[in-house]
Amino acid sequence: MIKIGLITDNYHLEKKSIQFLKYANTISDVSIYLEEDYMIDFSNYNFDEDIFFVKAKGDLVLNLVKLIEKETTIPVINSSRSISLAFNRFLNSIVLRKAGIQVPNFSLNPVGQSPPFNEYIIKNIIDKENYAFNPQIQKKEGYLRVVDIRAIDESSGNYPKYTHFYFQDFIKSKWEYKVYLIGDDIFYFKQLPVLINPDKMKSRIKIEKIPELTEIAYNATEAMGLKLSSMDFLKSKDGKFFLTDINSSPNFNYIKNGPKIIGDYLIKQAKI
Repeated sequence: MIKIGLITDNYHLEKKSIQFLKYANTISDVSIYLEEDYMIDFSNYNFDEDIFFVKAKGDLVLNLVKLIEKETTIPVINSSRSISLAFNRFLNSIVLRKAGIQVPNFSLNPVGQSPPFNEYIIKNIIDKENYAFNPQIQKKEGYLRVVDIRAIDESSGNYPKYTHFYFQDFIKSKWEYKVYLIGDDIFYFKQLPVLINPDKMKSRIKIEKIPELTEIAYNATEAMGLKLSSMDFLKSKDGKFFLTDINSSPNFNYIKNGPKIIGDYLIKQAKI
């Protein structure tokens, strides 16, 4: 029987992985590497898994993934490089733009310094915490400016995580498009932007394939090295799609039969 190693943390295990585990346990032998319990002494590990599936993005998780990559030939979905790029907004914006992917204009500015565009969203630079986008909307001099409270929290206090903000040019869009990629399979949804309706799932609907988004999604995940991903897009008034966020640890429970699709994909990859 194929052995799958699930590398995760308590949050992702309890909130996002239960259905996957129920299915995976019927088709494979699953071992769980939990960040909070296991990642202290790496010297005692004897990895005998056929494949690893990473459902978290903390520093200890990344260290374990790097160890597996260095010491074994066992495939890891996703790789440490791709996870690191995905949660660093500034770095992935650079990589994506270099690959020809259309991302909103962006800048990295010291706290208190404005970006070179009038309407913008302030986001946290490193997006690896398990808490949701929390927008504070302002209108100043007729321009819309959105501040993610996470960015404020992480840049203040006695021990700030960083002293800069990531600014992203604000794209006005009727819909937000959500694209999930599992290997070569892509799933498409749209929903009202969170700034219009914070309950994104209430307005989310499945949509037909959009060839332009398909091309962007494949190119973006290839540039990042991602095998599993979700991506957020906004569509400007002139019809251009902008990739605003890319995630290495998405919640595939939103896809019909998502846990089964993931499990089957991992089994297939383990046999390659």
